[in-house]
Amino acid sequence: MSGPARSGSHIPSVTGRESLSYTVQLDRQLTSLEVDMCPSGFAIERLNAPSEGAQALLRNGTIMTSAGSLACPGEGVDVPHPKTDDCVHYGVVLPQTWRDPSALRRAGKDLLASPDLWLWVPTARPEGLHVHARLELPDGIVAALPWPRSGSNFEIPETAFEWKAGGGFTHSPPALLTFAGARVELDVLGEGNAKRDREIEDWLIESARASSSLFGHFPVPRTLVLAVMGERKGAAFGMALRGGGPTVVIFLDAQVSAATLKEDWTCTHEFLHLGVPRLPPEDAWLFEGLSTYYTEVTRARAGIIAPEVAYQRLLDGFARGRSDAGSLTLREESARMRARRSFIKVYWAGAAIAFLTDVAARRAGGATLDDALRSFADCCATSEGAWTAGTVLARLDETLGAHRFTGQANQWLDNAHFPDTDAAVQALGLRSGQHGAAIFEQSPEAQLRDAIMAWRSPTPRSTMPNGRRPDGQ
Repeated sequence: MSGPARSGSHIPSVTGRESLSYTVQLDRQLTSLEVDMCPSGFAIERLNAPSEGAQALLRNGTIMTSAGSLACPGEGVDVPHPKTDDCVHYGVVLPQTWRDPSALRRAGKDLLASPDLWLWVPTARPEGLHVHARLELPDGIVAALPWPRSGSNFEIPETAFEWKAGGGFTHSPPALLTFAGARVELDVLGEGNAKRDREIEDWLIESARASSSLFGHFPVPRTLVLAVMGERKGAAFGMALRGGGPTVVIFLDAQVSAATLKEDWTCTHEFLHLGVPRLPPEDAWLFEGLSTYYTEVTRARAGIIAPEVAYQRLLDGFARGRSDAGSLTLREESARMRARRSFIKVYWAGAAIAFLTDVAARRAGGATLDDALRSFADCCATSEGAWTAGTVLARLDETLGAHRFTGQANQWLDNAHFPDTDAAVQALGLRSGQHGAAIFEQSPEAQLRDAIMAWRSPTPRSTMPNGRRPDGQ
């Protein structure tokens, strides 16, 4: 479902004091929710499903109003004769499985259950509407949601109605971590394992340290991390979401070891996404390309992998992207990436453009791509505005002092060929090696090559200490 259709429209505020409250009750088995939605100072004219197909989860397929029951077979329903301050009620069934396992999934006794499945959206909403929720949960159940909270009460940002969100319910209290002054709430969903959960915390802190080496600090002041445990072979899978507040959801094997986590780049990659505001899906080449490039760079800077390993992974990625190139341009592939499953080309072509921009900026002297991204994260990482690749590149180039990133993008976006990295790789004295490590050869630009992977210390957002906060505050 598109953002505007899902979020609905707005109307001018009459009093400036209109509000909307949700009361959400969860059963002990985590199989259903009862929701009361009550406006104050305005009338609910229509209810929109919070995501595609969410109406299938409505109990009896209906929503209750003061006028009676409304059938909701589609992705929204008009409320006949709406009245100011009239509440509506609906029930949501939480099944064992769902068509989108990234939104609803069972992990032992815990439940990943995105608000995209149960937070129905009223429209039209007064501008500046204050939205809040009270969750009534069984004893021992904790809500893991990105919304600002005070006890069992939550403030719901407008983006909860507009963008994909994460959330869930768990039987364990969260681990509250800080890094360079940023607050990270970690909720592990699944059967408890103290040793493994501590190893996940260590991995998360190490990943935060790596990503912070790019931005100078953790990219956002606060974020929710949901580690969803289950049966998973191979690397972890992650998502960085913005609906209702920054959230990173990571799916891990329940038996994951510390050694496996050490080798896994997923958490660093998703944290890097938080340094750029939400972009439309067709701009995947930029937001995935930046994160893909800097995943290797920042992990080398943090000492997680050697620079030679980081460069080899970049060389291998460029080679995979080149071999995956087809007849469509990068712009076309990016717009159709999910439908065509052209992830390799889009991710690595975007990473190649970032690499070429980074090298060009360092050759020119002055501001680097690191500097541009630091400045951009400071101003705009938490922005809720309507950004596009074009507006992001314009801001980055403003710091770079030239149309460097835009120029590289324009050269390759409407080209079916993979960006040509050969000349830059050769000039840096890089050669593909064996055993997963690139060979560093003598080169006039060896110093530039080494500088790309050199550590830059994060700058704390405040005086709070790094690592865990034993007081849990």
